Parts: sequence; C-alpha cells; structure tokens
Amino acid sequence: MNSSYEKLWTQVLDAIMAAGVFEQDTFSWLKKTTLFKIDESEAYVAYRSIVSYNLLNNNQELFADTLSELWGKELSLVIVSYKDMEQLLPEVVVEQRTNNLLEFKFNEGYTFESFVEGSSNQEAYAACLAVCTGKPGGMFNPLMLFGNSGLGKTHLLHAVGNYLHKEKPESRVLYMYSGDFVSLLIEAMKTKNVHGNTVERVKEQLLDCDYFLIDDIQNLQHASSQEIFFTVYNKLLQQNSQIILTSDIHPQELSGLQARLVSRFKSGLAINISKPGFETSKAILKKKIEGRQEACQIEEDVVDFLALRFSNDVRNLEGSLNRLIFNATLFNPPVINMEFASQVLETETIIESDTADLNVKEIKKAVTRYYGLAYKDLEGKSRQKKIMTARHLCVWLCRELLHKPYTVIGVELGGRDHKTIASSYERACLLMKKEPSFLEAAEDLQSRLGDKRK
Repeated sequence: MNSSYEKLWTQVLDAIMAAGVFEQDTFSWLKKTTLFKIDESEAYVAYRSIVSYNLLNNNQELFADTLSELWGKELSLVIVSYKDMEQLLPEVVVEQRTNNLLEFKFNEGYTFESFVEGSSNQEAYAACLAVCTGKPGGMFNPLMLFGNSGLGKTHLLHAVGNYLHKEKPESRVLYMYSGDFVSLLIEAMKTKNVHGNTVERVKEQLLDCDYFLIDDIQNLQHASSQEIFFTVYNKLLQQNSQIILTSDIHPQELSGLQARLVSRFKSGLAINISKPGFETSKAILKKKIEGRQEACQIEEDVVDFLALRFSNDVRNLEGSLNRLIFNATLFNPPVINMEFASQVLETETIIESDTADLNVKEIKKAVTRYYGLAYKDLEGKSRQKKIMTARHLCVWLCRELLHKPYTVIGVELGGRDHKTIASSYERACLLMKKEPSFLEAAEDLQSRLGDKRK
C-alpha cells in the first residue's frame, strides 16, 4: 500500500478522533479502513466490515472535509469493499502484501545470546556474527548456511535480524521465506501488462535493503521466479547488500534451480551445520531449562538421555523436553526422573524410516549431508581425508544395509571396480576399530537409515 496514503489516512482518523466525534469502541472499526488511491477529485477508501461501511457512509461529509483539508484539495469519498479493491487495483494489493512481508518480524527469542554453540555449528555462528559486525557485502557475500532441517539455520537468520535491529537500527533488513517470495512474484506477474509493471515495483521494494535474508532457498522452484530472483540477486551484489541464504542441502545438490544461480551461491561462503554432538545437545537442554528449575526438577540422567537420543534434530530435542515439562505440570511428580521420562516418551517415534524403500541414493544422500559434501565428491577421484572417509562409510552402509555386491556399489560410486570397493569396505571395518568418530558416524547413520537388526 502507498505509504503516503497510509500516513495521510492515519492523520485523518487522528484528527476526527481528537474532535471527539466517535466513542473509542466505535472508532476501532474505522482503524480497519484503508485509503488506497486518490484520483483527481476522488479518494478511494476500502472497508472490511458492514460496521465500518456504515460509519464511513453515514459520515461521508466529515471524512471528505477532513481529508480535503489535509490533502490541500477538495476531494469526495468513494467507498468500496476490500474485495472490490482487490479486483479494481490488484497491483495495490500486491504492493500491500509486499510491504507486509518486508515488515520487521524477527522472533525476539532467536538471538546470538540464546544460540548454543558447538563444533557442529560454531563456523556458521561466527560467520553470521561477522557479517553483522562488518560492512554489508563484505568478504562473505553471499553467505550460505546448509544442513538438515531443525539444526538452527533459521535461528541464526533471526539472530542476524535482531542484532542489526538493536546495534544498527539504521540498517534496512529484509527477511523472507522462499515460498512467500515465489507466491509474491506469481501474484505480481498476474497483474503485469494489465495494471502496469507490478513486477518492477516489487523488485524495487526488494532491492531497498542493506541485508537480504532468505530462508529455504531450495524451495525456489518456480522458473519465472528464478529469473526475477537472478536479476534481484545480481543487483543486490552490485549495490553491496549482504545476502544470507539457507538450504536443507548442499548448494551443489540444489536440483530444480538454474545452474547460474547455484554457481553464484557457491561464489561466496557456504557453511554446513551438522547435527549437534552430545555435549552441544546437553548445553541446548540446559539453556532451555534455565529459569524453570523452581517449577520442575529434572534429574541429570534424564538430560543425558534426551541429549543422546534426540540429538539428530534440535527441534525434536527441544520438543521432547517441552513434552516432559508439560506432563510434569499435569501430573506434578516430585522430580522428572528416568522412570517418569520413560513413561512420557515411550510412544515417541525416534526414527522414521523404512528399509524397504532404502536404496544406494538414499545412503549417498545421508552420508553427504552428514559430512557436508556433494554427490560428486563421493563419486570423484579426490583423496582428501574427509572425502575418503565418507566414501568408505558409504560403501560399508551399502554392504551392511542393502547387501549390495561390490560391483553394483562400484557403479553407483563413479564406476569403481570390484577390488577398489572391497578394499574400501575393509578399510571401513578397520576405521571402526581405530577411530571413535568413524564408529559414531557409522552407528548414527545406520540408526537413521533404519537398520532393523539393531
């Protein structure tokens, strides 16, 4: 919605309110009206309810005179329903929805202070803090955070927004979910060529920022939206606006997105957030328990149990804790101990998988996400230690979970021969005995992928 019209209509309502024409309760209905257009000598005002309509219609002269005085020119009032406004001026509706999306809307609980650092996320934390404290569009542009859902990517985006709002209030910060971005552009494209170039106006609004944060970029699947995003993205870089993106998968595995977009995502800094280890999970739980000790006492072994069993997903971890605390308020046990926790969580589904649907591709996906790699790393010729370790683990999982012949596994891993895969499997078995981190990774992924023998 045109901000000057919004400001003008607010002044009109304030002036009428100050005159004491309406009671406070009655006046609340007028706050639900909108001035959306002034055309020559007519001012168009939209209403959402019959009460608002009656107030406007029965006092047209009052509203028209007050508006004319503030506008500096005589105006008459045209009263339309909000639905009619959408049909008459869809470009105005698009602009209003764009403004609503661009409003400051960060979760105040998601800050850098409330984010629990650990080895799985400390690089992402440091990078986000660095782009806040430095100049927009500095070294790490774009900054891309990737990793499984529920590991803290959205928390960090909101932490950036909250930090900038407090420490750099003059900064213009835009945050959007990629799905909202697509919906907005589709709606804008529907009005293009009929009511002027609404798309261009939306692009102008998107470009009016110092920091552009977009969540779940993997959902940007609409082809035309990608074209517009490509243009916006390039102009943001040119004007040194800082871009921060999140994705559930490695940038190289973003299927459905144009290669030139993916190439640009990789030109900055891409950081993987992996699942938290035991100590980080426990620290997260301790953080959530702070301030609740008087309401409910939780034994240490219960905290350890949750940290061990629910660490694959931070949301699941926190949700399990909340479920325990909620049940404690219902049944009021003297303390939340393992017996109580077991009763509450006995129906909790920890792993949802079906080995009947398991295949080599799913194993490759799990391994690459665990190590923050791409498929081509597993299938390529690189002999970097991290990639070799991931490759050995992938072979081992294919043998243990799918019982695939070495030859078949070799085909799936870049066309390697039988002997190479057999050697890789033997190496994996050896690593399990020598390296605790490899054993932990194998057990974790085996559990996630649903080994029914465990």
